[in-house]
Amino acid sequence: MFKKLFLLLFLPASFVLASGFSIYEQGSRATALGGAFIARADDPSAVFYNPAGISQLSGWQISVGTTAIQPQFSFTGPSTMDSKFYTEAKKNVFFPTHLYLSYSIKPWLTAGFGFYSPFGLATEWGTKEHPWVGRLLTTRTELQTFYYNPVIAAKLTDNLSAAAGVSLVQANVEMEKDVFFTPRNLFGHSKLKANTTGFGINLGLRYTFFKRLHLGAVYRSSVTLNFNDGEARFTFPTTTDPIINNEVSSLFPAKTKAKSKLVLPATFGLGIAYEATENLSFEFNYVYMGWHTYDRLKVTFADPVGGEKETVSPRNYSDSFSLRFGIEYRLDPHFTLRAGYLWDYHAVPSAYVEPTLPENDRHNYTIGLGYRLKSWSVDVAYQILLQDDRNIKQSVNNFDGKYTGIANLYGLTVGYAF
Repeated sequence: MFKKLFLLLFLPASFVLASGFSIYEQGSRATALGGAFIARADDPSAVFYNPAGISQLSGWQISVGTTAIQPQFSFTGPSTMDSKFYTEAKKNVFFPTHLYLSYSIKPWLTAGFGFYSPFGLATEWGTKEHPWVGRLLTTRTELQTFYYNPVIAAKLTDNLSAAAGVSLVQANVEMEKDVFFTPRNLFGHSKLKANTTGFGINLGLRYTFFKRLHLGAVYRSSVTLNFNDGEARFTFPTTTDPIINNEVSSLFPAKTKAKSKLVLPATFGLGIAYEATENLSFEFNYVYMGWHTYDRLKVTFADPVGGEKETVSPRNYSDSFSLRFGIEYRLDPHFTLRAGYLWDYHAVPSAYVEPTLPENDRHNYTIGLGYRLKSWSVDVAYQILLQDDRNIKQSVNNFDGKYTGIANLYGLTVGYAF
């Protein structure tokens, strides 16, 4: 009985967010171009998109900005209870921030630094007053990552540049959900919280043909995050029966240590950009993400929970990719118009989709505007994410139903060169 109870508590919900929590919007100019910026890479956000691109920049350059992300998810079901029951996730706004610096040490050597958050998202379903039907899977999940990324770029020839960098990665995760003590028909609440650091590298190449055709390649390594000092808390209402209270406290410690591991996926991208005229340019990118690193979830507790100290849950995610296209047209020396489209292919197998992050194929449409005045620049972007509906059948969590999703993103980046 205790083993079944333990599986009910921990296997259905992920300790982290599901696949699809990559945040590729790390500069408003690139965002307006559908993220197609690997070959162009000619502003400080190149530290993220392709660090070899900073070799084009002179003097000191700095840019800082954020993207307001407004996701909206809903679930209809579960089909085992009511196939028409509709639930919306809580609407929140998230502001991943980016900051970039570059400095031309010599005509052939440039240093850069980036601070950004390429992975992270949050979902929240129901309230204490109005619990939702999936409360045993998740009520709230949040993952944050912060990359501190110095890079160095060198012009190897007039046409070829190469770059390398290292990242210190800070990660914080929280997960909350309700738990159910079956023998006493009693609901409680669990909260898992942890933070850690990890390291990764990023590499970039950029080559120019005939001054108008640019090729770019970028690689960002996987990052292993060992959450070795997490904390798990369990709270249950106190009943009038001391026997029940003792049973609960013996099975669910009020606080215990927990550890787990997450491997953020490696990313590889290729880009080609063409300057059709002095004012009009196009770019196409292919970006590949190695989500196979999230093949299982293993959580170990310092004290037994539900009679067990460890659980392993298969995730079996697949590698995914995105296709990105952007167009930029300069109206005059001050104003530039931009637009883009990108398609993201899902990574989560249907059997493993759950409400922590209900992911599927996504169509994204982007527009933006850039303004330049002497040493100042301001870039704004808007992106709408339209996710294909996903009907889940034979879920490993026995939580079948239909997920829908949409998101609006608003980007702003301000830059200064001196």
